[in-house]
Amino acid sequence: MYTVRTIPPDILTDARGLTLQEAFTRIMALMDRHYAFARTCRIMHLMMTGVEEGEPEFLSEFTTDETARNAIMAQVCAYGFGRFRVITDDEYRRELLHRAA
Repeated sequence: MYTVRTIPPDILTDARGLTLQEAFTRIMALMDRHYAFARTCRIMHLMMTGVEEGEPEFLSEFTTDETARNAIMAQVCAYGFGRFRVITDDEYRRELLHRAA
């Protein structure tokens, strides 16, 4: 399970206990991005609205659609668009405990 945190972090807006797909969907919604996955030949692409200059292209060469979509969702969550951090729920708990100590 994953937690989506804003940058800078705010415990009031943290979204915990999310699957990868839920974390991805939350980021896309908060960024006001409409998106679709499309395959051209062997490559699955993420097409989305509101792409800004300098943003990477998200794609995957996995042959099964589900695996390719999951790989792209993981890329987006790792990138975070400079506004979000996606971490595991365990990492989130450790951060809170460290901050409280």
